[in-house]
Amino acid sequence: MMRRFFAPLLALGLLAGPAARAQDTLSPLHFQSEGWLGSIDLAAAQRGFAVYQGVCASCHGLGALHYRDLAGLGLTQEQVAGIAASVKLADGSAATPDSPFKEPGAINMGGAVPPDLSTIVAQRPGGTRYIYDFLTGFAPPPADVTLLAGHYDNTAFPGGQVSMPAVLRDNAVTYADGTKASTAQEAADVAEFLTWASDPNLSARHAIGLRAVIFFAFLAIVAVATKRRIWRQEG
Repeated sequence: MMRRFFAPLLALGLLAGPAARAQDTLSPLHFQSEGWLGSIDLAAAQRGFAVYQGVCASCHGLGALHYRDLAGLGLTQEQVAGIAASVKLADGSAATPDSPFKEPGAINMGGAVPPDLSTIVAQRPGGTRYIYDFLTGFAPPPADVTLLAGHYDNTAFPGGQVSMPAVLRDNAVTYADGTKASTAQEAADVAEFLTWASDPNLSARHAIGLRAVIFFAFLAIVAVATKRRIWRQEG
């Protein structure tokens, strides 16, 4: 009896690891990282890093991360070293994998300071979707709304007015894997990347949690089977 239950449980445990696969996150909109069994879509997160580098890094920092952390996206040591070496630090030297992410220069958007994005997903309710909705939420203001000077209408932002303009556009970056870089795709990918940035261990935590559930389920089956066997013998 124990063998009959153990085999499928063990198989599930071995399969409960993060998967590095590209997927269509737009039709319908969904994120692999969502849910208690979610894991980071490494292909999407790598594309999202390209969006961050090409569009976001000039204004927003990732102060909680070092370049070496990019190995968690599935990048090789050579790729990480190359990315770091392409960055010039404030003292003119090149960054190394052990360097923290370079902070952007001082930027003031109408009195607002661009936030660090290291933990932005963790700070916002429904963080991953909030980032997507925010980046795709720019629109002309309603006729009865007068925008503050230097502000833009955003349907996802509380209050509706932000100092940041719409920064994404179709083909703002070129994806190495050939994915079409539509505005919506860029927004979804950078949302997945920032989800990883806020919790680099998300995939590992969820995989360990699932394995723990499977292990305790197996123990429960063993306990029930043992108890029934003892009762039969006593009877």
